[in-house]
Amino acid sequence: MSGVSTTYRRLFRREVLDICAFIFIADIVTGVPTPIFPLYATGLGASLGFLGVLTATLGLGRLVSALPVGMLSDRLDRKSVLVGGMVMFAVAFVAYAASPSAEWLIVPRLLQAVAMVATFPLGVAYIGDVVETRDRGAAIGVYTAAMGSGFAVGPLIGSWVGATAGYPTAYLAGAVVAVAGAGFGVWRLVRMKPGGGGGGSIGSGLVDLGALRSLAREPAMLMACIANIAMTLSMTGAIFTYFPIYASAAGISTVTIGTLFAWRSIASASGRIPMGPLSTRIPAAWTLSGVLLAEAAIDVAIAHTTSAPTLTVLLILEGIGFGVFLVSAQSAVATASGTHNRGAAVGMFWMAGSVGELFGPVALGLVAESLGLIAVFQSVAAAVTVGAVLVAALGVYRLRGTSGKDAREHGEVDVAAGDDTHHGAVASEPLQAGRH
Repeated sequence: MSGVSTTYRRLFRREVLDICAFIFIADIVTGVPTPIFPLYATGLGASLGFLGVLTATLGLGRLVSALPVGMLSDRLDRKSVLVGGMVMFAVAFVAYAASPSAEWLIVPRLLQAVAMVATFPLGVAYIGDVVETRDRGAAIGVYTAAMGSGFAVGPLIGSWVGATAGYPTAYLAGAVVAVAGAGFGVWRLVRMKPGGGGGGSIGSGLVDLGALRSLAREPAMLMACIANIAMTLSMTGAIFTYFPIYASAAGISTVTIGTLFAWRSIASASGRIPMGPLSTRIPAAWTLSGVLLAEAAIDVAIAHTTSAPTLTVLLILEGIGFGVFLVSAQSAVATASGTHNRGAAVGMFWMAGSVGELFGPVALGLVAESLGLIAVFQSVAAAVTVGAVLVAALGVYRLRGTSGKDAREHGEVDVAAGDDTHHGAVASEPLQAGRH
């Protein structure tokens, strides 16, 4: 316990606290439209199918921008991109409020996607830059807890303002919060050049294909990306897009729906701090596959109830599971990368999630139109279960590969027994991505 408390004392410093505060504000902004966007879009004339297309637009924007934005932050600095992302949130929300019809929501949806990849994943990269490896899991736990806490506040603001003053006014309120967040970032975040070599223009070194191939071969990155596809399909496709419509059809008010999401976020944030240190001790494959199986079970359970208390409990459980997923997956990504390519790594992770967010909602929109909302949750549960199986299989494969490699290395060390130079080299070698 003393080691854990010492870790958190080391994290109680400006660089960590300020990025946590910044991301808290960013997630307030993101949370504002969560309970109201599906209702706003359908109020502007969107069908259930087109609602899926709008959600997919968010995924498309994230898919296209995640890697370039992450790599741009590797060439410039995290602070500039983080602040720029918050400004883009404000622009997107003003555009939402001014949209005269559902079709016009596509543009702000794309802007919001870019704003999201310029803030949330790059906050993890910022943490990786300013926190030592030994404290990184705990730092990500604190960071994601701050993020979840902000998401508890945002839905309350969005649902209350939306119910009392209208949905466009709720978006304008979110824009004001985003401007305040940008100001905070300018004032408090530390500007630093990421490591890995300076020189050269942005254009000459923005895309390092060798580094990308190396990241793609890392087992930890592959597992995290597959898990992110499955989790994003459930969270964005079922929970965030169709759950508000499902709950509203069951007679649950907009304010109550916002409250449900707030409770989900509070529960999710509460488990992230203790999960931080544990993420370095529990194999990521088992954590991720277990969370995905729980997510699938929750999707099935949602489809079989319309009770507000029961839905609250299910959303709380889903939030706890997502918190565990987020810490474990992002710790794996941070470990699988270095200072010179961490922005690219988090960009790749978000690109994977965007695949689920791009293709999933379109398919779910067709399911909703033809088979109804209950079938949406059942379909998502089946897809997430497949993802859990794939992640578990990769975990077994990786464990066997690591065991064989360790055996070979052990044999080599036996041959060179007594070689002090060899042991000194091993002791000085930095922890490499994917080796634990």
